[in-house]
Amino acid sequence: MPQMDARTTAWESDWFHALSAMDDLQEYCKQWSGQRCWHCLDLFSRSRNFERQFEKNGFTATSYDVLNNPLQDITTRAGFLVLLNLGLQLMDDALMACAPPCSLFVGISSSVHMRSEFRLLGDTSRRCVRLSNLILSNFVVFLMLMKTFRPRLFVMVEQPASSWLFKQANFKEIIRTCNLRKTLTNMGLFGADLLKPTHLYSNMTGLNSVERRATKSAKAKFNARIKRKNEKLIQAGKQPKEYYKKTEDGRFHGGRHLSSSAVYPHPFIVAVYKSWQKLVE
Repeated sequence: MPQMDARTTAWESDWFHALSAMDDLQEYCKQWSGQRCWHCLDLFSRSRNFERQFEKNGFTATSYDVLNNPLQDITTRAGFLVLLNLGLQLMDDALMACAPPCSLFVGISSSVHMRSEFRLLGDTSRRCVRLSNLILSNFVVFLMLMKTFRPRLFVMVEQPASSWLFKQANFKEIIRTCNLRKTLTNMGLFGADLLKPTHLYSNMTGLNSVERRATKSAKAKFNARIKRKNEKLIQAGKQPKEYYKKTEDGRFHGGRHLSSSAVYPHPFIVAVYKSWQKLVE
């Protein structure tokens, strides 16, 4: 069972349902008169790697994640408004790099969330599932508001290939209205320890430059690299990182290092940044 990345600072009775407040949020956006100053919003990113990559190259960037700042909680009204203000501060052609919490959508936690084609919202008797659904719902509302009030933005939304997030009805509508296209890549082919097939949905033309297919030869090179790395660790008296555990019944559960696999490898960050840079040159 992976460590849950869906977090909130509020009691469920105080959760903010942005969809129910859409009229007020639209009016807020209409009345907004702040300064636009950001080239990148690194959204749901504890590592803030996209923020750092943009700043390293002379651009302004900011990030948003409740794990870094409890005021950046998309499940509260105040936290949602913090995000909305950051979005409204984005300049034309800025990039929103978005990685919504995936632990309650991916296959490895299916015994908990119980999502299926016939029950996309999963087992809503579980608070953690309700929380993950709310985070997605509020994120979708945020994207809808950006589509209306900041139409000249680039967006990239990332999820592991096994995620049910992109199959949710509300996100499928975002795919349609924002004309997002899917790119398949594998983080292991950018240097990660896990192959990690990944789907990217984006309106960035040219993002196919980050596509990495797990061909037979690519898998062989990946496996050889990981084998060499683990052998060196063992020779040094260290244990290889444990990302998964296989139980006696043949099922896989998350190991103690699984959460670290959510951090993008640096070559992937650079590749996405270069794709964006080509579009704005």
